[in-house]
Amino acid sequence: MKKILFPVFLAIAVMLPAKVTLSQAVANAWRLNRGLQNQRYQAEAAGVSKQTAMAQKKFSVYFNGSYRYSSDKVEVKAADFAIPTSSSIPPGTILLSAPADNFDLKLSLLQPAFSGGILSNAVKMEELREVSEKDMTRLKQIEVTGKVKVSYFSYRLACKKRDALVFFLSNLNLHLGKLENLFREELLKKTDLLETRAKVDETRLNLQDLEQLILAEALNFENLCGFSPLDISGDANESAEDYAQSWEFFKANHPLLNSLAERAQIFQVQKKSIAGSYLPQLSVFAEMHYGRPGQNFFKDQWVFYVQGGLSLTMPVFNWNKSDRDKSFVDIAARQLENQRLDFIESSEKSLRQLFLLKAAIENKLLLIDNLVGYAAEGVQMKEKLFEENQIDHTDYLAALTTHERYLVNREELLAQMEVLKVNIHTLIGKAEEE
Repeated sequence: MKKILFPVFLAIAVMLPAKVTLSQAVANAWRLNRGLQNQRYQAEAAGVSKQTAMAQKKFSVYFNGSYRYSSDKVEVKAADFAIPTSSSIPPGTILLSAPADNFDLKLSLLQPAFSGGILSNAVKMEELREVSEKDMTRLKQIEVTGKVKVSYFSYRLACKKRDALVFFLSNLNLHLGKLENLFREELLKKTDLLETRAKVDETRLNLQDLEQLILAEALNFENLCGFSPLDISGDANESAEDYAQSWEFFKANHPLLNSLAERAQIFQVQKKSIAGSYLPQLSVFAEMHYGRPGQNFFKDQWVFYVQGGLSLTMPVFNWNKSDRDKSFVDIAARQLENQRLDFIESSEKSLRQLFLLKAAIENKLLLIDNLVGYAAEGVQMKEKLFEENQIDHTDYLAALTTHERYLVNREELLAQMEVLKVNIHTLIGKAEEE
């Protein structure tokens, strides 16, 4: 018997969905989100650009092959010499003639020696771009985290409302059973019975609407992270900080602020690079050739030879292009600073509003807890009074409805609090999963 049961239990364990934490679901959403994947590619591309900029400081080796035909060529004639020539050589005689065809195979090495800081500044700019792209990747992760958590807490809210409605429906059914017994004994008006049945059907209709909402939110959650909300283990909750802590975290850690700061540094390095482009540019080169006729035009043979030297370039006059280029960079830097200030101001305003709403929800929760307790006590009292025929059936039904409404309101406030904390963390740039 044990040998039979073990494979059965093993099969059941395999069929059951694996439980994961909400943090694990968020991490999987990071993996699935294509927008986040593309942002990671941007950061990866910035890293490749940095490697390219670093390689520009090192020597480069090139191979070049060429063929040239010339209808006019170098010739040396006897008449070109001022000294008397032999009487056997007529003055127009060609003594030496270069070939019309020229072949050259060249292997060259080029090493930058001084670039005015252009190459070093290019590396710094690409390093800053890479860090900036990583910050934007982090920002995208936070956005995805917020979407997953808001979906999960919205799903949980719908489930809590459904549970409250199911509890209310069970009480209604119990009450309906009592009314049907009273009606059979002709101790109750049929209108009271019909009214309760209508309330039961109305509640069932609301339950169907809630089930549709739950299914839709579960599908949305699964599309975001690849898991069903039922796979989430534990009762996930967001941490809470006060306003001062949140604002300080925002200023010190928000990815967009960090990215803007890095872009501002890029502008400063870019100005240095512009200034360096108007300094002398010095390079060292060395070449190895294999050509015909080579350097000796009059020796029509394949020969090896080498060349080497220095190359120096320096702009002399360009209608003050350097100042214009720096002005463009300054304008872009001022625009970036305005963007940073606007973002800080709008974020501070939004954060204050979120904390005002948080305080309001906390106050409402204190009141709603009292109301739930009062309503529950009222239901018990009116149930006894109704059974003793001291109050009308509608009074008891109203008490049940009020209690159900307060329970639903309480769950809505609790869910709103969790969503609000998620929004605060998204606003300040905090994702605990990383």
